[in-house]
Amino acid sequence: MRRQAGQAPAHSDFQPTPRQAQTGARQTGPGKLLQPVRVPAPLSRPPRPTGKRVISPLLTDFKSGAPNMSVALSKHRGPDRDSVMNIGFSSKAVRPRRLLVAGGFLVSVLLTGLLAAALLPAGCLPPRNPPYSYRPARHVILVIGDGMHLEHEIAASRYLHGRDRALAWHSFSEKAYVTTWDVDTYNRYAGRAGAAPYSEGDFAPFLGYDPARGGKAPFPDSLEGTERYFLTRLPLKEQYGNRPAAYPATDSASAATAMATGHKTDAGNISWRRGGPPAGGLQTISELLDRKFGAELGIVTTVPFTHATVAAFASHNTSRHNYYTGRKGYAGRGIAEEIIDYSKPEVVIGGGHPAWNNPGFDTDRGYISKQAYGQLQRFGDYVLVERIKGQPARTALAAGLLRARARGKKLFGLFGGADGSFEHRVPLNSPGSPAVGRATMENPTLAEATQCALRLLRARGKRFLAVIEQGDIDWANHRNDYRWMIGAVADLDEAVDQAVRFVDQPDDGIDWTNTLLIVTSDHANSYMRLIAKDRLKRGRLPRQVRSGERWTYPDGEVSYRSGKHTNELVTVYARGRGARRGGRYAGRRYRNTRILDNTDLYRIMAEACGLSPLPQGRR
Repeated sequence: MRRQAGQAPAHSDFQPTPRQAQTGARQTGPGKLLQPVRVPAPLSRPPRPTGKRVISPLLTDFKSGAPNMSVALSKHRGPDRDSVMNIGFSSKAVRPRRLLVAGGFLVSVLLTGLLAAALLPAGCLPPRNPPYSYRPARHVILVIGDGMHLEHEIAASRYLHGRDRALAWHSFSEKAYVTTWDVDTYNRYAGRAGAAPYSEGDFAPFLGYDPARGGKAPFPDSLEGTERYFLTRLPLKEQYGNRPAAYPATDSASAATAMATGHKTDAGNISWRRGGPPAGGLQTISELLDRKFGAELGIVTTVPFTHATVAAFASHNTSRHNYYTGRKGYAGRGIAEEIIDYSKPEVVIGGGHPAWNNPGFDTDRGYISKQAYGQLQRFGDYVLVERIKGQPARTALAAGLLRARARGKKLFGLFGGADGSFEHRVPLNSPGSPAVGRATMENPTLAEATQCALRLLRARGKRFLAVIEQGDIDWANHRNDYRWMIGAVADLDEAVDQAVRFVDQPDDGIDWTNTLLIVTSDHANSYMRLIAKDRLKRGRLPRQVRSGERWTYPDGEVSYRSGKHTNELVTVYARGRGARRGGRYAGRRYRNTRILDNTDLYRIMAEACGLSPLPQGRR
């Protein structure tokens, strides 16, 4: 039986990580000023010094849909230098004529080598079968656009750059599609089909997502998906969980759990086993890296730091709504308390500041308790940087970073507005000259927060995992707010560009030979479609009219069919050490496709870091 929200989750016995063993667990609206930032023309972005990269012209277009069956040759001084020959997410078949020419060349080289070897003394020959040494990634940067579908990426790219795929991650060499279904989604479809409910050891992937009905790629890369498949409300029948009819789609908690632990779970669970059993906590990738290598964790988000996506990498709970101990009578360890007192990431930057969201510490709302907030203010392992009226967040974070480094402490940045999140970025309707403003300087942009977090993690000199979330994309899509969505994706674009420049910076021990950067989404939202894309050119926004809690588009450039999550495929882009390892999972569950599952992202990160074979995942 699932635990009720008011019950304390019973954590299982497990070997503590080095950080946990050392620290243990203790018991314990301002006005808005629009400040537009002009976006440079598409060709004005300076080139990134990644070194010369020569990719075989046989690689397919991301949109082609060719089967993932052949080999792409890559020789370069840059990311993914695992070997001279690597299998990518996608490639075309080699032409027979090229094979003939290449075969003749290889035969001549082989004969020359054999002749030279015969003429050499035995002592000059190289050793047979020299041991292969794979250098694992030391740093992983996982960037998540919450609720972002490919159509949202294209919309933002058109506004910022005037063309469809020009965001910072669209140039990454490795690209694929990802299924996001959770246990509830699976069981809704299984109930309609009369199939057995989900079992981790025995399930049919096509019940979670069916490419024949949803498409082998997301729209617009595929036109196969049907609205009826995604937007038909299905109940969870009694034997499957007995819940009301809803669109079959994951929530952020179960989606993040899949990426953080490699396990499917129910909607609402934070790194906890399906069904919410006692001692059901799942080992996260951050705990695994800490236990094996002493790696540090950094989490950054534009929404409250206790929200589901980043929380799944730093806490465990049977309900995503147990933000803190005492909220609505919850007596167990809250998400905030676990992050602050127990998992203790090296750096936390996010929303949820009580002064703007819950100044009276009403226990029916808010994201952090009075006790936990007081603890951050008075003492502990963290240097606290807060939102202060009239003080630019960038200046506050820079000062906090210096104090944390000087004192050898961790860094906690607590910001946010009335709804707990950073006030969202505001794009202007200025055809030909896109501009994305800031509602206030008192909250950081995602790029500023990302820069601060990565600098502190670099200063520690250890391996690290950084999880960076742009959560406003999802919040905007729930309201069908195109303008807000564009500002949020633009914010994400700047953050990814900042992460790329961070890795590119020379002479700091961090480069593409030891760093893996992944950009993806946890799920799709809103079933948005660009109807008159040719009218949405650089700097231009459609006219939108408010209708209750949502927005409508009377001129017909944009359509929204939902304000809820959908089970559509999302995209994943990877660059750096181990990025090509995703090729082994593409099409594994769905033949003749380039589709991964979101649990595969956990495996890709773990294997890239040298953790293979993987453990079962229990804490």
